[in-house]
Parts: sequence; structure tokens; C-alpha cells
Amino acid sequence: MSEEKLELRTITYMCPTHPVQLYELILELLEDAMDCHTTLQYESRSPGPLRDRPDPFSSNKIDLAFMTAASYMNLCNEGNKHIELLPATPVFAHQMNVENKPGYFSDIIIHSDKKAHNVNTLLDLRGCTFAYSNEDSLSGSKIVLKTLKEKGENASFFGSLLKSGSHLASAQMVLSKQAEWAAVDSTTLLYSKKYMQDGGKEIITLETLGRLPPYPIVINSKLPDEIKKEIARILLKLPQTPKWKQKFAAFGVIKFEVNSAGAYDGPAAQMWASQKEKLNIRPQGRELRLVPPTLVQLQEQMEAVQLENLHPFGI
Repeated sequence: MSEEKLELRTITYMCPTHPVQLYELILELLEDAMDCHTTLQYESRSPGPLRDRPDPFSSNKIDLAFMTAASYMNLCNEGNKHIELLPATPVFAHQMNVENKPGYFSDIIIHSDKKAHNVNTLLDLRGCTFAYSNEDSLSGSKIVLKTLKEKGENASFFGSLLKSGSHLASAQMVLSKQAEWAAVDSTTLLYSKKYMQDGGKEIITLETLGRLPPYPIVINSKLPDEIKKEIARILLKLPQTPKWKQKFAAFGVIKFEVNSAGAYDGPAAQMWASQKEKLNIRPQGRELRLVPPTLVQLQEQMEAVQLENLHPFGI
């Protein structure tokens, strides 16, 4: 009888901000290097473990999870004893990341039409309709509030607010002119923009804010230490394996770099601590809560555009 293989149970909370194919590729790499089996769940309703459900780490249902920095910091603040930070994080290409360091940015995006109305800086967007993923997002909400406060502004800066539910949905709202501007995770458009209508060419990055803390890879503390170390070792040696490096480059991933809990202290912790600051609006403004497109709907839209781009006369 053959020896039973290790099975790593993983989940990503990063879709549709990141394409699920990126996390499938990470598991493909681990399976190849560790001769193990993996399973992948993806949860698009929340950037981290759902608050009204049993914790997947303490109930030992998950070995490895990909989530937002804000969600990881929240678990740490709650004193979750069943999680550990894997000492590895993906490094993404970005025009501001010239040193190829861990962390990401918040891109302030507008429709190209806004340029014709003398919109050249963030402060020119006063009173405009703003789309954001959720109130706790560091890149979609927190850093915008922090930046505006540093510039002497307050919540009266905003006109109407659109809670989109995801960074990709925020970008789609700008493209379709439902929103006049948005703050999105800088990696959102890396892979997805080419599949938007006309390649998303009408989306313009007005400014870039940050650097924000790295994307945490969270591991179940019950997993044996040798397995934790092996996962980190495999990811960190990515630059030494040309075949895999080329595959990850398709998603904008340059390499994996060492990560530690210290990356979530300092300015990152201060930003998270300011969560009492909400996206309130002036009395004459209003908040619109549109029903955001589901992950399936977004994927169908992108696949339709992809097929249209492949056909010489459209479809």
C-alpha cells in the first residue's frame, strides 16, 4: 500500500482583487516541490475569516490562508492563538516599487474623461462620487482617510459613496462611470485590466498612496514546524527556478520575500487603530449601496471581453 501523501487545506480571501489562478499556481508549485496534495477554497464575501462563522484555524479546518493585512491584524488584535505568520510574502511589480520590496500601494483611479475637467490631483476630486471596497480596507479606505486628514481635509471631502464590495468592482464602477473615482489595491489592475472593455485603457491612475504592509500568508499553528519551514523555503527560492518565475510573472509577482510580524507595526498599526474614522459624508451628500457584481458576474464579464478581443470582427 502506498504511503498517504500530505494534504494542505488552503483558502484565499483575496478574490476577486487577485485572480484565483494566482493561488492555484502557488498550490501547483507546492505540490510539485513537496510531492503533496492541496485543496483550495476561495471566499469572495470577506477579506478574511467570516466573523459570524467558527474560526477555521481553531476548528482546524484550514492549514494555510491568504488574506488582507487588515484581516490578519484583526486576528492578532483578537489574540488568536491558532495562527502564525508564514515568513514569506509575494512581491508585486509596480511603477512605485522600484526597489522590489514587499508591500503594496493604493492607486487612486479615475475615468479618462475626468482629465478633461482639470482633475490633476487627489484634492481636485472634492465632492465627486467615490467607490470603495469596504470600510476596513487599508488600500480602499483607510489610507485615503489618512491622506486627506494630513492634507487638512475631513469626511466632508466626499460626495456620494459607493460601497462596491471588492477592488475589482470599484475599478469596474469607474470604468462604467458609476463612480468618478476609487482607491484600489495596486495589484488589482496588474492582471485584470487587460480583460476589461478596451483593455481598461480609459482607467487612469491619478496618484499612488503608500507603501502598505505586505500581503500576509497565515498558517495554522498546529501544522508541524518542518512543513511550515518547507513551505516558506519553497516560496523564497522562486527566483532560482526560471520555469516557475516565468509563470508567476504573468500575475505581476516578481518573487517572494521574507516577512515578519514587524511589518504590521508602526504606521500600519496606527492606520488600523484609526478604524473609528469612517467614510461619513456631508449632510447634502448621500451614500449609495449598490448591489455589487458577484465574483461569477465579474468573471463572466472579463471572459466575454477576452473572447471579443480574440475574435477579429468581435462577437
